[in-house]
Amino acid sequence: MKYLLILLLCSPIFLFAQKKKSTWDLEQLFKAPKWEKTEIAQVEGMQSIFYEGIPYKGNPTKVYAYYSYPKTPKPEGGYPAVVLVHGGGGTGYPAWVKKWNEQGFVAISMDLEGHIPSNKKHDERDTFIGSGPQRKGVFHDYDLPLQDQWYYQAVAQVILGHSLLRSFEGVNPNKTGITGISWGGMLTSSISGIDDRFQFAVPIYGCGYLKDTDGHMGRALASDNVAYLENAMTYFEASVYLPQTQMPILFVNGTNDAHFPLPATIQSKKAVKGEAFLYLENGLKHGHGSGWNVKESYAFADQVINGAPHFAQLTAPKVKKGKVSISILNNINIKEIQLFYSTYESSEWLKKEWNTETVEWKGKKIHHLLPENTYAAYFQITTEEGISTSSETIILSKKQL
Repeated sequence: MKYLLILLLCSPIFLFAQKKKSTWDLEQLFKAPKWEKTEIAQVEGMQSIFYEGIPYKGNPTKVYAYYSYPKTPKPEGGYPAVVLVHGGGGTGYPAWVKKWNEQGFVAISMDLEGHIPSNKKHDERDTFIGSGPQRKGVFHDYDLPLQDQWYYQAVAQVILGHSLLRSFEGVNPNKTGITGISWGGMLTSSISGIDDRFQFAVPIYGCGYLKDTDGHMGRALASDNVAYLENAMTYFEASVYLPQTQMPILFVNGTNDAHFPLPATIQSKKAVKGEAFLYLENGLKHGHGSGWNVKESYAFADQVINGAPHFAQLTAPKVKKGKVSISILNNINIKEIQLFYSTYESSEWLKKEWNTETVEWKGKKIHHLLPENTYAAYFQITTEEGISTSSETIILSKKQL
């Protein structure tokens, strides 16, 4: 009997049963949706399409998207591909698609709020029959049935976009990734733990673990409305899904982001089961253009898909007798190591000013004396090609200095 129990525990059927049941119908979402070409809002060099979404309030929906192929020769096995997820106030972006095309990726960028992409203000963009919901605050449509809430719909639309992208001729379905900006970063963080067909994920700004942070998202979640909080924290906050993420993931953020403070980014990175990397940019502005111009996102895709080593694998920083230390676990060509530090002793991350010191190194173990009155610090390792990896941020007490 004992041996039978061991066999059952190790069997694929039992292991499958232990996986958390998805809130979404993945069996359906993993099928390529029906789609059609459209001439609406066409952009030169892009294909404009509508693809089927999931029902909204019992009615069929569709999603507008752009996609395009690289101009480079198709590699053996097909092109790698990427799903691009916009943030608040955003839409489908041909310019973002083009940037990924230039890196050799097929890319798709959809509008997640039922709009036709345009340069109009967000609330002035044209909609269409079957357009689905628009976002309401920070999960503030919680009084609707779960399947009719915007975040639920958006996750489904992105996963369906992925299924469609994988079905396109010339695409290698085993070499796909996802990246998103702001709200798109939140969605990317969530979906990385839901859709395990992706090979990499790059959330930019957006992450999980936002409750009790001092950013805009944290303030929205600082609510005494039990029904609102239970809905958000049970179904949508990315902290629910990041512990299930096993693909390589790169978190990108600015040091002073008003929406997603660094502690949330660091906690999100720590939650991931697979390889997780971090790139922090001092003073990075919050926006779509600023986000998709971060070269590290493209380098990370190249590392995962093509095996090109760009990022340093780092241990968590440790502090002892006023010195902070990390170890580099892989072989990369290092050009420079810097320590970023702030002496602003407050949990208000938006207001912190960051200073830098050059770090001397020999070998893979790095030690550096912390400047006086340091409250928070992190290392940044930059390669000869100009790609940077950041260590986790540490917060210090005066006893550690």
